[in-house]
Amino acid sequence: MYIVSKIELPDFSPTAEIIKIFNRKGILLLNITSHQKDYVTHDFVIADLTGKDGLKEEILKEIRECFGQRLISVDCIDTGVPGFIYNVRGFPLIFNFSENYYPVAALSIQTWKTLFQGLIKRFGAGGMTLLWFMGNDAGEGKGLDLLKLKGSLNNAEKIKIAFARLQSFGWGIFELAECDDKNNRIVIRVGENFEEIAAKEIKGYQNSFLRGFLVGLISVLFNSPCRGIETKCVNKGDPYCEFVIRLSHLKGSGCRSP
Repeated sequence: MYIVSKIELPDFSPTAEIIKIFNRKGILLLNITSHQKDYVTHDFVIADLTGKDGLKEEILKEIRECFGQRLISVDCIDTGVPGFIYNVRGFPLIFNFSENYYPVAALSIQTWKTLFQGLIKRFGAGGMTLLWFMGNDAGEGKGLDLLKLKGSLNNAEKIKIAFARLQSFGWGIFELAECDDKNNRIVIRVGENFEEIAAKEIKGYQNSFLRGFLVGLISVLFNSPCRGIETKCVNKGDPYCEFVIRLSHLKGSGCRSP
């Protein structure tokens, strides 16, 4: 939750009021940080509301009523992944995925850039092939996780669950634009693609890692070999990166060729 409000010292402390509201609701704050500038407070709050339906709306309502005209803006961001856990010690991000707990070890954009540059420097165009296979292996692994989900979920729903997880990791804003398995065609659009941000200064670079990941993911979910191409790219002036994945009529464990 991100709350921007006016300061009225000594009568009104926005951060203190936020803590009081969460305490009254019996919600433990996992983390709260506050920044003040020009008599305006910016508060960043992290709390776990998993399984507490309707409580988010109650908290937002109470904040608006308590702050009144002092409130400049308030935004509440959901992870989109049931069971997301923020841990203040050890691995800060943990996912409860089908009753399995996965610690998340994040890489910064700068680290991804160094990784991409190193592979291209050492292996040339072969570096992008290596990245494709790395992404493909990772995508297949995520696909196998999704197959373990309980309930009557179709493939489109499983793909959207995967995209929610990737967005929480900071990989981008994912949209399943088309999922037509009858015509063997899947279209995926990605805004704020982490790979194109990290590699935009690398001449001739293609989004090989993410393309391989999406091919691996789709091939496992549909139990079909497939190929993927990037038809649009932000670094070429398009509004988003777009990947078109074609399924094969042949059944198998997945596609192993970029």
